[in-house]
Amino acid sequence: SPIEYLKFSIYQRASGITAETRSDAQYLERLAGLLQSQAPHGRALLLAFDKFHDAHGQPVVEDTEFFTPNEYVLKLAARNPELFVPAASVHPYRPDAVQALTAAVEQGAVAVKWLPNAMNIDPSHARCDPFYEAMKALGVPLLTHAGEEKAVHAEERQRLGNPLLLRRPLEHGVKVIVAHCASLGQNPDLDLPEADRPRVDSFELFSRLLAEPKWEGLLFGEVSAMTIVN
Repeated sequence: SPIEYLKFSIYQRASGITAETRSDAQYLERLAGLLQSQAPHGRALLLAFDKFHDAHGQPVVEDTEFFTPNEYVLKLAARNPELFVPAASVHPYRPDAVQALTAAVEQGAVAVKWLPNAMNIDPSHARCDPFYEAMKALGVPLLTHAGEEKAVHAEERQRLGNPLLLRRPLEHGVKVIVAHCASLGQNPDLDLPEADRPRVDSFELFSRLLAEPKWEGLLFGEVSAMTIVN
């Protein structure tokens, strides 16, 4: 695919990778160098990325575009605590989801990263409730993508990026950070009867959610995508 090759080449060059056999090491050198060049410097949140899981909580390798284990980012952050902070990624359908989350937090993870469209997560499903209760008890926020996903293939699962699906973790008292403020794509307006649900800009649905007073102090938008041309 020429388009995918072009995207890959751009990401690779921006990451400072000149030899694919050393891609991880070179990317980390680039990231550390960018941080260390700032005076004073902050710390980067390293995002783990769990596998695609089916409805039974089993990993599906053929539908997993990429996988960054919790252990990997925890190790990198422990090795460079002045530069990096780890964020775990645990699919809530996993039979061991609560145990995996607890273990990651005990080792220093400060947040949970999801990309529902790519991971096959419905944030509004009741099966997520035990995970939300654990997140609330452990005091870790959920950093989750919302809106259309373009960087990772999602196809028919774009509906899982509907910002209104995030009411369920909010109802459990989980702090939710909506990546990119759901700035791309459209989703059905779930607040209307099923027979009459127009597709609405995902950003508009996020804005509606943000305007609900009961989520004050729990719901946040992440704005780094404001620097992207689209």
